[in-house]
Amino acid sequence: MDFLFGNRRVESKQVFPPQPIQPTAPSRSAPIKRVTVTAPKNYDYKPEALVRIDFSKIDPQLTASADHTSDSSAQVPMEQFGLKLDHIRAANVLAEKDIADAIVAYYATKQQPIWTSSYDVSAKAKAVAALFNAANEEGLDPQDYAVKVPADDYDRSNIPARLKELADFELSMSARALRYAMDQGDGRINPNKLSGFYDFAVDRVKARDVINKLASSSDAAAVLRSFEPQNKWYTELKQNLHEIGDSSGETTVRVAPGTMIRPGDENPEIRNVVALIKAKAPKDFLAKHEAVLQAHETATVYDESLVEAIKDFQTSQGKKPDGVIGRGTISSLQGETNSSKRDRILYSMERLRWLPHDFGKRYVFINQPAYRAQYFDDNTEKLAMNIVVGSPTNQTYFFNDMIETVVFNPSWGVPRSIILNEMMPKILNNPSYLENSGYEVYDKSGRVIPSSSVDWSQVASSGGGVGIRQKPSLDNALGELKILFPNSHDIYMHDTPAKSYFKKDMRALSHGCIRLEHPRDMAAAVLGVPVEELNQYFGKNERQVRVKDQLPVYVSYFTAWPDAKTGAIQYYDDVYQRDAYMEKAIDKTRAVRQSVTTQTTAKL
Repeated sequence: MDFLFGNRRVESKQVFPPQPIQPTAPSRSAPIKRVTVTAPKNYDYKPEALVRIDFSKIDPQLTASADHTSDSSAQVPMEQFGLKLDHIRAANVLAEKDIADAIVAYYATKQQPIWTSSYDVSAKAKAVAALFNAANEEGLDPQDYAVKVPADDYDRSNIPARLKELADFELSMSARALRYAMDQGDGRINPNKLSGFYDFAVDRVKARDVINKLASSSDAAAVLRSFEPQNKWYTELKQNLHEIGDSSGETTVRVAPGTMIRPGDENPEIRNVVALIKAKAPKDFLAKHEAVLQAHETATVYDESLVEAIKDFQTSQGKKPDGVIGRGTISSLQGETNSSKRDRILYSMERLRWLPHDFGKRYVFINQPAYRAQYFDDNTEKLAMNIVVGSPTNQTYFFNDMIETVVFNPSWGVPRSIILNEMMPKILNNPSYLENSGYEVYDKSGRVIPSSSVDWSQVASSGGGVGIRQKPSLDNALGELKILFPNSHDIYMHDTPAKSYFKKDMRALSHGCIRLEHPRDMAAAVLGVPVEELNQYFGKNERQVRVKDQLPVYVSYFTAWPDAKTGAIQYYDDVYQRDAYMEKAIDKTRAVRQSVTTQTTAKL
């Protein structure tokens, strides 16, 4: 746990310590510059820039003799293949830097083409071009891999022109093949550049390894397909994407993401709200409010008459009739169009690429927007339950780890953010607050010390020095057990005394950890024992039990996800608004990649 000994980002706020009661006239105390912990932020996504594949620093005489391996084809002069290194050097093709470096290294040392033979485009290249053309079936954009494929017919009296065309094609094909492999293997979007709430291993696919595989294989298309996620979830998302089909011709009315309209507000989105009501509200509702809706078709002010109509609509949808047009009301109106479903599936396919492509046979899967935790054994769902996740201001991270330990009768090591942001004002105002609330204080060596011996003003201003924990009890915030997968975010699964939260529809309510509806069942599952065997561990004292067969946990975020039994896609509210940031990142990436005017759609 982080407690007060970590290095999270901090801010300072001025607060005044409590004033002692004195018989003399009170004197003003100097303010304390109190440290607080700030949450991670969403970033302004910056796609990777493209650079020219540049051979200008390569000495062909040195590199030609640098790679005479056991591969007999390496001994064949490049001239036998039509292209020479000089032709390749003159080509003008852009690519991501890692890809450009890998391409230079390959052609400088091997000095033989991958995609052409003599003066012709190989069948191997045409198969890969066909794969690129079908990239939309994988939730990718074919234009990201567009390569102009030279025609089979050419002017045989103008060989220099043919060689120039083949050289451009050779480099372009290698660049786009490497991009395709890396997109499928790691994702088009680098998640760690999206937000501080993402924590993934990146750069798992090495461009230099891939280009050597492509060169040595007679079926380069199969090599590229091998980088797809190898799990049932990806297959089912892909199948559902195919069933939805092209939704480009669909006409829809959409309210801008994040819209919140309160009575009396002026907002241009009101006309879209009214249009949606007219299109989707029940007939009896429309008959009752026809005049009001007609009068507000082009309105921008949320006046009293429309407020009453909205309240009526909210009541008809089983929602609290507060008159506020927010996420819940808009969601009821918009529903899921084919276009929005398609987008959510595309985002889910992309997010799957960030995770290990093989989940394993035994694992725990947590989907935050679904408020659901599942345990799988032999790739079959054996256990599922409701969960509570972090609130929008205390979001749960998106990452994967290994479950190592179950702790029974746990103490709660209070996270640093809660101590500094929420508890510190109470401690400064009441020196007995911690003891009265069942907490104990410990120093850096782990020794329990009296709260009264701590200079809390100094702790508040420095942000460190001591830790606080809540002792095991029925009122402990972690309940009777916690399941640990050690990570730098202080996130784990645990029990909770606040059982009523599991009955709520919106369960993004915690400080970031995952609260389990049935913690004993999950603990027994990860330990691989019957639930009854856990009884021996409960009592007053904290006990740790190591998970003998450690298993992965995927703390994930998917707004579209297949049902474990039927494969049908379920759609969930984007509780942290992460789909909107994903959309922007994809749009920016597409703009950078497709700004290259020298590349056109592949033609076979």
